[in-house]
Amino acid sequence: MSDKKYDLRQLEELAGGNTDFVDSMVETFLEHTPIQLNEMLDAHKNQQLNVLGAIAHKIKPNIDLFEIVEIKDDVRLLEEYGKNNMNSPEVAEALGRLERVLKEVFKQLEQR
Repeated sequence: MSDKKYDLRQLEELAGGNTDFVDSMVETFLEHTPIQLNEMLDAHKNQQLNVLGAIAHKIKPNIDLFEIVEIKDDVRLLEEYGKNNMNSPEVAEALGRLERVLKEVFKQLEQR
């Protein structure tokens, strides 16, 4: 698969060769993260920046674990702006990138 948006090396290293663990983590990511993404989009639409920031804080470890480097800075920006209840055009831009990249990651992980 060319242009993979994620890398499982860190997860595989953590699993120590246990492919069932890796599969379980991927399954959990695919089960929960799309819901969390939708909650973030709703929170932004409803100007609930503190909720947006809290969800960004929750998904940040998975963004790091799955090495989705393209949005590492975006999830941190959303977390910080949400925590401080600040809105700016940067929030919408970061959320748009997060949505686009995560949806691609979901597709790629489902096909792996």
